[in-house]
Amino acid sequence: ALPISELHSIRSRSSDVSAARFVSAAGMSFSYSPQFFTHFPKYHAPHLKPGEEHKDPIDEIRPRCLASCSGWLTEYNNCVNRISSRTDGKGDCKGQFEELVMCQDHCVAHEIFHHVK
Repeated sequence: ALPISELHSIRSRSSDVSAARFVSAAGMSFSYSPQFFTHFPKYHAPHLKPGEEHKDPIDEIRPRCLASCSGWLTEYNNCVNRISSRTDGKGDCKGQFEELVMCQDHCVAHEIFHHVK
C-alpha cells in the first residue's frame, strides 16, 4: 500500500497531465490556472446609490403571505404541539409543513412579479 502523500502526488501529476492535454487540445492561449475565475468584481445595481445595498423584496412579502395562510399555520402549530407531547418519538409534521409552504409560495408568486423591472 502506498502512503497517502504518494497517492496525492500521483493524483496531482495525473491531473496536471490531463489538464495539459485539455489545454493543448482546446488550443487555449493562456496558461491553465485554477484561480483564473475566482476574482469577480462586485456587482452594483445602477439604480442604487453608492454604498446602498439591494433589499430583496421577498423578505417583506413572505411574512405578509404567512399571515394570509393562517389556517395552515395553525394546523402546523397544532401538529408540532401534538408531536412534541408524544413520548414514543413517532410522527412528524411534514404534510402540514408542506401545505403551509405551498400556500405561502402561492401567495409570494402572485406578489413577487410586481417588483420585477
